[in-house]
Amino acid sequence: MNLTIREFRVFRVVYELRSFSAASEAVHMTQSAVSKLCQEMEAKVGHRLFERSTRKVEPTMLADHLYGYACEILGTMDAAERSLNGLLSLEEGEVRVAASPMMTQGLLTGPVSRFHAAHPGVRIGLHELSTDETIDYVVNGKADFGLVSIEQTHPKLAIERLYDESMYAICARDHALAKKSRVSWDKLSGYPHVSMHPSFSVRRTVDRVYAQKGLAYVSVIEVGTVLSVLGMVKAGVGVAVLPSYVMNFVADIGLASVLLPAADYSHPISLIRRWNARPSTAAEALIALLKEAIAPA
Repeated sequence: MNLTIREFRVFRVVYELRSFSAASEAVHMTQSAVSKLCQEMEAKVGHRLFERSTRKVEPTMLADHLYGYACEILGTMDAAERSLNGLLSLEEGEVRVAASPMMTQGLLTGPVSRFHAAHPGVRIGLHELSTDETIDYVVNGKADFGLVSIEQTHPKLAIERLYDESMYAICARDHALAKKSRVSWDKLSGYPHVSMHPSFSVRRTVDRVYAQKGLAYVSVIEVGTVLSVLGMVKAGVGVAVLPSYVMNFVADIGLASVLLPAADYSHPISLIRRWNARPSTAAEALIALLKEAIAPA
């Protein structure tokens, strides 16, 4: 079949943008050149990859299948390029990191700021994503490493468990739980919850713990960021369950936090990397600073 890296790059952009004209701008080629390259790919695979109309471009089922392989191949190439660029020194290059928005704020701010002060020539890209999106970014080479809470193994990831996170019930200052030092899960289940979407590991941990205990709880609102969770909690909509790396921010905005018993759950924070990728010198240096920051005193 002999598909080329150039063809894969153009194919991926057309697939994601659903437009030859938009893709041509993104890859700095003429629209006719993009269309011709896709036609050449179709000739090689022996089947149409895109259904074309005057208004849009729709991928075929074969394109859906090929897209995953294209992302993996191009991810490997991109990761290798970043690794080679930063392998010999810390004077230039780029490090890309993926994590949830509040994990970025709570766990990465300190290490990243210290890394930047020591190595200002290295560019840093922070991608704030859900747990599932973080995994996809690392698998597809869009990030050098990620931070997630993950229990299961993954065939395309090297997973290094860093520590187990403490979990807290978050409530308004005038809530019935606000004066308590700790609360049980069965007691907490009686209050309406504000929850993250299931694509976030915190939500999956909460669901798993309640299920293991045979408890039911009501999630009255689902949101996509911790900031939105805290806003709803502050408005008195319900309580939330969040990890300790959010607690400084929780206190700053005037909310109460109540510890949940650690023996009743596990919420590991893990470093994830592509299983076959060698991190650059810059990525390794940032990882070392991260581990130093979260190490117990």
